[in-house]
Amino acid sequence: MGFQSDEVISSENGISFTRIISESGTDIEITVHLRPIDYQGEQNPPKGLDLIIGCCFADLFDPDQLALSLHRFAVGGGGRHSPPLVYFPITFAGTTQFRPTYPAMPSSRNQKMMPSDTTAFRLYSESLSIHGHNLDPSLIVNAISDHGGSLHSKGTSDWIIDPSSNGYLWETMMYFFGMTGAREMTKHPLDAAGWIKRCRSNPRTIVASNVDLLFHLQPDSRVGDKDQDVASNGRTDNDRTIVSAQEIQFVAPYNVTTITKRWDTRDSSHLSPDQVEIESLCSLISSGTELKIFRGSFESAALDVNIKGMADEAMEYPLAYGYSLVGRVVACGSNVEDAESLIGRLVFTFSPHSSRVIVDRGGIQLVPEGIDAEDAVFMPSVETALSLVHDAHVRVGENVAVYGQGLIGLLVTSILSMTSSSLTSSSDSFSSVTAFDALDDRLTVSSRLGATSALKPDTVALAGPFDVSIEVSGNPRALQSAIDHTSNNGRIIVGSWYGNTDVALKLGIDFHRSHKTIQTSQVSTIPPALAGLWSKERRFSLTWALVRAVCPSKLITKRLTLNDAQQAYELLDRGKEIAICFKYEGGIMEPDLPLSKL
Repeated sequence: MGFQSDEVISSENGISFTRIISESGTDIEITVHLRPIDYQGEQNPPKGLDLIIGCCFADLFDPDQLALSLHRFAVGGGGRHSPPLVYFPITFAGTTQFRPTYPAMPSSRNQKMMPSDTTAFRLYSESLSIHGHNLDPSLIVNAISDHGGSLHSKGTSDWIIDPSSNGYLWETMMYFFGMTGAREMTKHPLDAAGWIKRCRSNPRTIVASNVDLLFHLQPDSRVGDKDQDVASNGRTDNDRTIVSAQEIQFVAPYNVTTITKRWDTRDSSHLSPDQVEIESLCSLISSGTELKIFRGSFESAALDVNIKGMADEAMEYPLAYGYSLVGRVVACGSNVEDAESLIGRLVFTFSPHSSRVIVDRGGIQLVPEGIDAEDAVFMPSVETALSLVHDAHVRVGENVAVYGQGLIGLLVTSILSMTSSSLTSSSDSFSSVTAFDALDDRLTVSSRLGATSALKPDTVALAGPFDVSIEVSGNPRALQSAIDHTSNNGRIIVGSWYGNTDVALKLGIDFHRSHKTIQTSQVSTIPPALAGLWSKERRFSLTWALVRAVCPSKLITKRLTLNDAQQAYELLDRGKEIAICFKYEGGIMEPDLPLSKL
């Protein structure tokens, strides 16, 4: 261990090393307790610990049991009488990939399909889960937080295994894949032996996603609900009469700033009779529309013809914009009938990024119980993805390609993966969902969200053709690829808004004869073909159910304040992040999770 001890003590539980170091005239005693056994069964755990380290460890346990076991150590540590730190390096985050990734293809050995690498590694992960591995680090974070601990920091620690320089480790990983994932493949009509053979004949770099977690334990066994008591959120007579709100304003291409608004809140005179005041907790940047406004690549038009308050505002600078905000109601106008029950409620509103907003009572939606603010803020994005899936009208057995794995593309992939049959999709020949993106980290997230294949764009010819292609990349080359690699009589759904950018497409004789359909998709209205069955209210209800199921807050890669607005949009413009959430006073600022660890 590189630890030269002055004293060694052996016991049935393990070995303890102790050394005294003199530093500036002060003796510092360091003791390391090495536990090669399952520490959960230890009858007399060591006391007064300052640091607990579990390498390649935390994912092997049920998160709640892990948190309960760690709680035994949340007593006075060292001479400071403070709870210890807990460090879990190299905690498996559930995703394994080859780079580059290969699509599914017919087997040359039998009538079965050789799975895509994405499907093969998904089955490998399922096998690990069956045997008790936890594949979601956020469950560890939640469990330890529920038991009083707090996450101090987290970061990436991927294993990147190059077969040319790490041959032994590469072969060891292939052994694991063969013993676990291949066994799962045999339960489906997949050629497991053919996949293993392809891997060995074309050795590629293995990337296993891991995350390092650092916690600070607390002595309390349980903490209260992290949401504030709703009764405490109403304004009292002692509250300030003049309140200020910080709000984003786009002032020119690639230039965003903040402005301050002030209201006199005496007797709620700042509210019209039907209005409510909301104190913001968080808001989400739209990486599509808002980036177009940030870049200045938009046409002058109404902000949104179907969102109250935006229909009469022009899309031109200076402009306050945004449409995904969650907060708590702090005051209501005189005509708001449910004012008493509304005070303190968590609500969603289609409002610009601002620390405090005033909107009509009819312009808010109550966030359903059990959905927290950071999930709720994704409601418009999830509705957009749902609208795209509805417009695509994917039938059972049809194979779908999703071009672009930004926020909307990932949500489309997630919804399609949830609704496709697990039996047919496991074959890679029916009901497959193939995600395309140029960024490896985004493809990693696609795999976690259930994509059958997560591929680079240069493999599309091998993976296609597709029955349905959904283009949400904002890249004309992806749109051309979607047109070229959709089967004759197939459907291309265009969700990208190209703004004032001219798009040139090749629509030659092959396209002319193909009977392919190109259809735009936009979430503001229900298309006529669906209007007989679906209303906005019904789609909102389904959207909230999907928000609950998907838990999209795991897609947040950075949390910032409005003071960092310029940085936030620049990061999204460079493709460095998937989702950026603005946090406001009252919202908890948590450490950000690296892109590949989502």
